[in-house]
Amino acid sequence: MPSLWVLTGPKAGDNSQILRAAEASRLPYEIKTIVIRKGQQGLKPRVRPTIRHLDVVASDPLGPPWPDAVLTIGRDLSLVALWIKQQSGGRTRVALFNAAKGRASAFDLIVLPPYYRASGHSNELQIRMPLIGIDPSQVEAAHAAFAAQFDVLQRPLSVLLLGGDMGLRKLDPNFAISVLGTMQQSFASSGSIYVSASRRTPNKVAVALEAHLRPQDRLFRWGTPDIENPYLGLLAHGDNFVVTADSLSMIIEVARLGKPMMIAEPSIRTGLTGWWDRLAVAFRARDLRRAIVPLYESGHAAVLGKVFSRPAEPLPDDTARVAERLRQLVLGKVE
Repeated sequence: MPSLWVLTGPKAGDNSQILRAAEASRLPYEIKTIVIRKGQQGLKPRVRPTIRHLDVVASDPLGPPWPDAVLTIGRDLSLVALWIKQQSGGRTRVALFNAAKGRASAFDLIVLPPYYRASGHSNELQIRMPLIGIDPSQVEAAHAAFAAQFDVLQRPLSVLLLGGDMGLRKLDPNFAISVLGTMQQSFASSGSIYVSASRRTPNKVAVALEAHLRPQDRLFRWGTPDIENPYLGLLAHGDNFVVTADSLSMIIEVARLGKPMMIAEPSIRTGLTGWWDRLAVAFRARDLRRAIVPLYESGHAAVLGKVFSRPAEPLPDDTARVAERLRQLVLGKVE
């Protein structure tokens, strides 16, 4: 029977995409949880077959019999996938989500969301939107679980979802305060606002926003002891949403629910003097606006300060296309 390993890492949004594809393929698969060693996290290692950056004790074991194919996402896990392919003598095929950061020809399938440009190679599959989405049953369950907490808040309930820094765009306190003020003075003037920070939100941003909340507003600060993360409850109970542009995962999850949404885009910082900054501007290897602009055009989102709209059609979902290519890969029909 064909075998498929799914290599998952620390990012829930990344994991959900590859697991969604694996499930849709209807192939039997085994999840291998990969843990990166302390001191190696956040680095950008050269792409090559290696597991030197892994915490092999904390990670799931990797050993023969080697699978027919590996499915994974991102740079760190791509190195592990190539190592597995090497150990198998080249027999194991590798499917990678997001652009390869090197050795692109070594991957048998590269699934590219719209924020990466395709190079035209036969091993690439460009999709219209990332395979991000919350299971509707989870949202339904959260609606009941969080009802007592949210039913007491003034309506409409406007939700501000905060991400964090992203390259040249910085989520600073002044920007966050400006976004909150825009909400309070316009569409959320008569209701309540629930601000939810994420793992990447700088603590100074949450502290600054707390001082600008009205009595009817609420704030969830990431990592607060004994307080359950209300994210799923907010997706279920929120009447409208504002999401910072850095967090495409949250943007897509709201869009797939069809709820009114605005996107708050911080400005690119000025005074670029470093060579890395100049290269980032010149090449823009990962440009999230290539996914955000279609949301504006389809009515799934509006720029902060504009008018909410409702989309005429559901958000594009290429899960079936990816699943079919994955089946072809695992069953040995892709050269």
